[in-house]
Amino acid sequence: MVKAKLLSFSPTGEKLAHCGPSGILRIWDTATGVLEHEYQPAEHLTATATCIRYSPTRSTETPKKAAKAKNSLADDKGSLLAMGTLAGNIILYCPEKSDIIATFKHSPPHAIVDVAWRSPHRLFSLSANNSLIEWDIASGKKIVCVDVTGGNTLCSVDNMICFGSRRIEVATLQRKKSEVKIKKGLTGHTSFVTQLLPLVSDAEHTKYIISVSEDDRFIHAWDLMNEDEEPASSFMVKGIINTLAVADSKDDTVVLAVTTRKGALVLFKQHLNGNSNKKPIKQTGKLQIINSDKSGIPIITSFFCNDIASSIIIVYGDSSVFKFEKMCISEISGDTEIIRTGPSNEVTRKETALLKTVTPKLTKDVTMVESNHLVIASGSETKRKRGDEDGVALLPMEERLNALALDKTTVQSGTHPPMANNLVHLLLQGLHSKDLRILQNVIDRGDEVTINNTVRRLPVSAVLPLLKHLQTVIMGRGYKNIAYVKWVRSVLYYHMSHLSSHPDREELMQPFYSASAARMSSLYQVTQLHARLDLMLTHVATRHEEAKQDAVEPEALLVYREESSDEDDLLEGTMGVSESEDNWEELSDIGEVNGHTDEDSDMEVDKHIASVKRKLEEEEEVLVNGSEEESDLIVDDYGDSDGD
Repeated sequence: MVKAKLLSFSPTGEKLAHCGPSGILRIWDTATGVLEHEYQPAEHLTATATCIRYSPTRSTETPKKAAKAKNSLADDKGSLLAMGTLAGNIILYCPEKSDIIATFKHSPPHAIVDVAWRSPHRLFSLSANNSLIEWDIASGKKIVCVDVTGGNTLCSVDNMICFGSRRIEVATLQRKKSEVKIKKGLTGHTSFVTQLLPLVSDAEHTKYIISVSEDDRFIHAWDLMNEDEEPASSFMVKGIINTLAVADSKDDTVVLAVTTRKGALVLFKQHLNGNSNKKPIKQTGKLQIINSDKSGIPIITSFFCNDIASSIIIVYGDSSVFKFEKMCISEISGDTEIIRTGPSNEVTRKETALLKTVTPKLTKDVTMVESNHLVIASGSETKRKRGDEDGVALLPMEERLNALALDKTTVQSGTHPPMANNLVHLLLQGLHSKDLRILQNVIDRGDEVTINNTVRRLPVSAVLPLLKHLQTVIMGRGYKNIAYVKWVRSVLYYHMSHLSSHPDREELMQPFYSASAARMSSLYQVTQLHARLDLMLTHVATRHEEAKQDAVEPEALLVYREESSDEDDLLEGTMGVSESEDNWEELSDIGEVNGHTDEDSDMEVDKHIASVKRKLEEEEEVLVNGSEEESDLIVDDYGDSDGD
């Protein structure tokens, strides 16, 4: 899916600019379908485009304005293409000159979310930190810089500026006061607005704007002259909207061309004052392009030519190769399907005078490192001899002789890749040029090894500028990175001797002390909160471990325990009879003397045990009653029985 902000037609529709995820800008000729121009800046990895916009035509300018801009950044000899980047810069590129005309720094490192042209010499830009700036292209200076409540899309309408996220704000800029005045707010979308387009008419002022949001199926038309905050008309699309094109209005009649994510083109036509019941307007035509094998070819975007024949340019293909076709709007009615062949790289690419691709030239044995380890070569070293494409002539004589050696078993010391463990060169370059983007890229690194290696190698003359920049980022507004504290601590550790001898050391360190004291005031509460959270997390982790242990060792489904006999327990508790070998031998001897067998002896033993048990019970009764005579009788009987 190609994003709408990365597609831009020239004012007449003759050219189409597209910037893909690779950072390469491509310019297509819509009449011939030829890729005329291709440009890849040297900083394409850090300057990935987020939005591109062609400047409006300059043929309608007065001679006075043209003479004023003659020696400016943007003259009348070529068109301009404004490119917003992720790095927070705006690049003004001229395709006819194949060169970058100027670079405006909006608010690095915050990305540019959208740009909008008011005139060929006025440009608006909106960044991710909700900063809105109006630029003067002729002088390259800021006209006004204000903070807005929030926005994702820009649109310039006459003397007003419209910006929207979920809610669309219509405002005017007060240049003298450097503030924004909100005239009205429009609410109608549930997700972020991706496109805001003015409805150009023959009247003196623009009356309507058209809005589209992501993952939405409705398009809203808003009346700027009416105080009502409800949309004047709503258009319902049977699919998620990808891009939107609006034709010039004639007698308040709007014609819309919508491309969906499934690759279909949907047309709408409606007189805005004729829809009194506020119901969503349905489509008047739908176009799909298919191959000869009935497979679909997605339609990328479209453009209204606004000519007498009411033509429309349709762009179809994939994200890298486009194909163009011009047809009349009246041919699209109902569900229309046309058969075409898909585009190919062989038939669309053509070498022209405007073709230019700027890419770094690499040798065969080059090793790529990070951008924080730069070595700037002198001017004499950059000149190469003819036929020396690999750069062999630039090597020292020792390495050139080693390259000719036949024995390759030894490992040379120069074959190891360079180590990029410090940022000294990049930090010194940023401090010397006062480039905020470079400095921010350096101090955002939180690796303590890299920080210590950088600060240890830092010259003494660069310590004070580094501390002053750290004061700015720590005491200023915006996001605070924990890496800033690591940089200050490392500077104090390695350069304390130099700082202690400086006469203004107290004024230099006072901001850091104030910032630390302000944060120490809430240290006790934060420590308590940290302890409670740690206790809660430990308790939760323990419960999870117990649950895992229960899952590993489940409980037994059945447990069986064997119970002992009651008679044996009673016998052992009262009499204390030992089942030793001696007692069993006595019992066995009795049986042998009487001439009995083992079975008879067992029966006699059982009888003997029963009689002993009776005697014991009788003895207990005697002891309870306290009769000594009965006790002696029982003892005598017991002796007689033993004799027997």
